[in-house]
Amino acid sequence: MKEKVYVDRLFEGYEDTPEIKDFKEEITVNLTERIRELISKGLNDEQAFDRATAELGDITAIADEVGKKNRHATIAQMYMNARVPITKKAAAGFSVASGLLLIAVGIALFSFFREIGDTAPYYISVILLSIASGLYTYFGLTQETTAHYAMKNKRAFVYAVICLMGFLGAGFSVVLFLFTDMDIAAAIGIKAIFIIPAICVLIFLLTTEPKRQKPWLKAIEVNEFEKAVNFRTSMVNPANAARFGLISGGIFLFTVAVFVAIGVLVAWKYAWIILPLYFALQTVLTMTIFNKTKK
Repeated sequence: MKEKVYVDRLFEGYEDTPEIKDFKEEITVNLTERIRELISKGLNDEQAFDRATAELGDITAIADEVGKKNRHATIAQMYMNARVPITKKAAAGFSVASGLLLIAVGIALFSFFREIGDTAPYYISVILLSIASGLYTYFGLTQETTAHYAMKNKRAFVYAVICLMGFLGAGFSVVLFLFTDMDIAAAIGIKAIFIIPAICVLIFLLTTEPKRQKPWLKAIEVNEFEKAVNFRTSMVNPANAARFGLISGGIFLFTVAVFVAIGVLVAWKYAWIILPLYFALQTVLTMTIFNKTKK
């Protein structure tokens, strides 16, 4: 088997101890599985082999540590340190989303400081911001990472629509409340029309979410390295990412509403007081959702 020959050659200068044998065997198994996965994605045998071996990195550089630390964690660390390249499709998607985001912010700021009475620019800004959030969500979930395989396109698209609907509902309600005569109850009702269906679909997706964790992370035992792995894998977990995106979006829109309210009702020089609170809430949210160590 080509993978076994490759691994054996890497360890030609090492004593064939039980620890090294187990280490070599597990590397070979993971390497074979990764090659099969890459072939299923359209790569030929040679391309898949080259890609999989490149992801391993310099395994001989840490072979001496196999007897000192758990070999499962050692293998996981090698794969976690290997960078998964961003696809051209994802790069293009992120670029478009960033462009829409900048345009949306520019339109909103221009209209606000120019004191344009028409609400149309604000609606356009909300729509562009919502589309950008959907694009970020879709291309983020369909991009393979060191910890997870890419999500299927249809499922990622549904997550993106949920995110888009959430931002549309929240944005429209804020615009209607701040720039029209609509009372807060009616604005919340408009928001609920978008948010409630999105939440229902999100709950279904989260409860039926398939495992996308890569095999070399499944056998990691509880140790100091696992804390770092858990944080990194949590950052790309779709359930945590979706939860963070929805809550973070709500905090952002709430901050904008309070900022404008203080500026209009009190004075603009006092409105900036809300910004430190916003960053503090975002920090607490990040640590709460992503920095949980699995028991």
